[in-house]
This record gives sequence, structure tokens and C-alpha cells, in this order.
Amino acid sequence: MSKTGDAGRAVDRKQARVTRLLDEVTRQKSLHVRDAAELLDVSEMTVRRDVRNNENFFQFLGGHIMAADGSAQRTPYDLTEASERNEAAKKAACAACVPLIREKDTIFVDCGTTLPHLVGMIPVDMEVTLICYALNIADMAVRKPNIRLVVIGGTYHPPTASFYPLDEDATLAQFAIGHAFISAAGVDADLGATCTTFREAGVKRAAMARARSSVLVVDRSKIGQIKSACIADLAEFDVIVTEKGEMTRDAVAKHQARRVGRA
Repeated sequence: MSKTGDAGRAVDRKQARVTRLLDEVTRQKSLHVRDAAELLDVSEMTVRRDVRNNENFFQFLGGHIMAADGSAQRTPYDLTEASERNEAAKKAACAACVPLIREKDTIFVDCGTTLPHLVGMIPVDMEVTLICYALNIADMAVRKPNIRLVVIGGTYHPPTASFYPLDEDATLAQFAIGHAFISAAGVDADLGATCTTFREAGVKRAAMARARSSVLVVDRSKIGQIKSACIADLAEFDVIVTEKGEMTRDAVAKHQARRVGRA
């Protein structure tokens, strides 16, 4: 069998796959990458590659595939793809947080690519109330039958797959939160936890103010990075958790010093 023939059949299969995906996305308006992979009987990585290679047909919003709209502003990055970076470390950090969650707890789960792993690790039979404002977190939570999901509404912000209130939102004030699990794009021993979006930082701070315990959950690649929006000083977190388990502020400072070559 010739290599040319094999290549031609591969192209035909890819074209058929893209055509079927476009038909399904057009019909459903949006399709989660996991569901697309199951539909097409391929890996999620193959689906993401097809989407990236056909930007004139598709776009990602969080973990969902939607038809491309030339009039819409495209996301600067794909959260699904970003979640693969340091994935093992993110999962390990979340695994260290699971013992903090108790039956009947009310928890706040922040946005980003780390904390969906935490939601996925909550035992199926555990009853908890989960408050969030991010599409990818809500998408994981609805798959757990014993999670009571509360989503803070607002305007959808594609880069973080999150909803930000147009006005002051009183939803958080109605709940006594046990643990607020907070993510960050940067952690600095002096400047604290930071993120890229000021509205996002405001929601994080509001959740921390309503929580008995605030837990910063990051992989250690974030230590030493600084983003523009301040979330809180490290002293304002009751627990700091990385893939190595709990870290003190002193441990964060030492790790940061090693990374930048000061020690």
C-alpha cells in the first residue's frame, strides 16, 4: 500500500471528522471537548488540534467548542489547552485540599485551570454546596449529583471563562462559606497572590471575606510570578497548598529565592 494512499485516507478522515464536528456544533450551539471526543471516537487532544487547525470554523470558550463568529472577539488563549500545563502538579495540589472538605460544607471554588481538578475529586456521594462564577467549574460540578451548585451571575468574560457581576452581587453575602479555594496566576512572597483581571480579583476578595478559611491553591510554577491585579497578601490566607502539600509563607519565600538564584 503506498504512502500516498495512506496520506490521502488520513486527510479524508480528518475532513470527515471536521465536517461532523461542525454539524454537531452548529446543531447544539456548543459542545464540550469531552463530548466531542466521544462523538468522534478520538482523543481530546485530537479534537483540540482539529479546532486549532480550523479557526475559521471553530473557537474555544472555556472547555466548550463553538462555531467561529468573525464579529466576536476571540479568546487570547484556550483554557482547555492551558489546563494541560503542569497538570500533574495542579492535580496534586487539589488532592491535598480534598481532606479539608466535609459533608454538608459550603465551599467557594475559584476560576482558572487548577481548581476544576478539585471539583472532580469531590466524592460522588458527598453532599456539599458549591459556589462558583466560572463556566469550567460549573461544568464539572453539574456532573456530581450531590453537589448543590450556586453560580454567581453576570457578564461572561471569555478569557477566564467566568461571569462577572455588572453591579454589586449580594449572592455571596447570603452564604456562610466554610472554605474559599482561591487560585492565582502569580505568587510573590512580598506582594502576595495576584491575577490578571481586576474584576476577578474583586470576586476572590469578596469570597475570602465571607469564608471561615481561605485556601490558596497553586502549583509551584506560579511562585515568583507577579501579575497586575492584587488578590491578597499571603498572610490573609489560612492555608497555602501546592503540589507538595501545605506551605508556610517562609517556605514560599525560600522557594522563590531559590528560583531566582538568590540562595
